[in-house]
Amino acid sequence: MSDHTVIRFPNDKAPPPGYSDTAALNDIHAILCRPGGPDPSALDDIALVLARCGRPLIDVVDIQADVTETPTGLPEARVHAGATTVVVHQDPAGPLVIAATTPAETDLTVTLNRRQLHPAGPS
Repeated sequence: MSDHTVIRFPNDKAPPPGYSDTAALNDIHAILCRPGGPDPSALDDIALVLARCGRPLIDVVDIQADVTETPTGLPEARVHAGATTVVVHQDPAGPLVIAATTPAETDLTVTLNRRQLHPAGPS
């Protein structure tokens, strides 16, 4: 079990005054370029720097997009973001279809004209 302190990343609070992104980058550079290379606690130190400047650590999802054709010959756009896929195509009857599939429904937010549809947002 880890004995490290958990640092909360409040989304609604500004970073401390006087600690800029440039200062944070300089500190991270210094951590990574220590004589003899970064030590095992380098990631903890970088997390502390990011917390100090108000930047949260997040998992970045690789996003890829491609365009193919439907069986009826109409264009179909596919966007793959991790395990989530969004497909946009025109139905042969005319309307535009936007379909999303994901194993983790709670990790998906869908908006239409700036109105959140999923998870259900305020009307």
